[in-house]
Amino acid sequence: MKSLQGKIAVVTGGSRGAGRGIAFELGSAGATVYVTGRSVKGATTDNRPETIEETAEGVTVRGGKGIAIRCDHTNDSDVRKLFDQIEREHGRIDILVNSVFGGSESSLPLGDGRQFWKRPLDHWDAMMVAGPQAYLLTTRYAVPLMTQQHKGLIVNITFFIKDKVSGNLYYDLAMNAINRMTLGMAKELKDFNVSAVAVCPGWMRTERVTDSGFGPKDGATETTAYVGRAVVALASDTTVSRLSGDVLMVAELAKKYGFTDVDGTQPLPFEG
Repeated sequence: MKSLQGKIAVVTGGSRGAGRGIAFELGSAGATVYVTGRSVKGATTDNRPETIEETAEGVTVRGGKGIAIRCDHTNDSDVRKLFDQIEREHGRIDILVNSVFGGSESSLPLGDGRQFWKRPLDHWDAMMVAGPQAYLLTTRYAVPLMTQQHKGLIVNITFFIKDKVSGNLYYDLAMNAINRMTLGMAKELKDFNVSAVAVCPGWMRTERVTDSGFGPKDGATETTAYVGRAVVALASDTTVSRLSGDVLMVAELAKKYGFTDVDGTQPLPFEG
């Protein structure tokens, strides 16, 4: 039997990037995966071609069951309806992966400089509202479906570089808000046997990165399957509660659990 056979998972931001890679790997492990996001057939975001329906189909092809549901994770009504549907259909959630993020600079006006005082305020909303706020809203509705069964795992996809500012001030604030939020979640959920971890991929060859011309030859890049395998390893670990509240690097998890990227390597953490 596959390690996550019968498990119910939700992957937000699943149309592309880390979300798609995670959904695919959960599918390969046998999980039923609700793939959510705003990019649907005929109406995608940022003029990208990828959709949640394509990701859900990929989950099913890999041996799981993919279910695509359009959801704007900054919208309370959308999020509530999502989890109401999951409760009707399954009555529980075993795994929640928060990977939705609206802070892609490719879709935002940069302003006249990279310093925080020269950036448009739209950057703040993109980083903070469609980032940690969306994570918190989504988790708020998912938790009751975990606490009632006294079991569950929350994975917050994030980024962290020790003693450095990650990217720019707004992005760094958003990522560290997620990291701190994970610690708070872990503390409050401990008595319910629900774990929360923050997981940091490296420099991933997402669809955007690949379209920009980057490939394996360009240094320590990794596929989105690498973070997906990290999530599967955590979800399959019966002692994962020992890690609850921690910020975990995918590269470190690869060494701990013994998984590799698709090419058999274990790329190192991104150092910035």
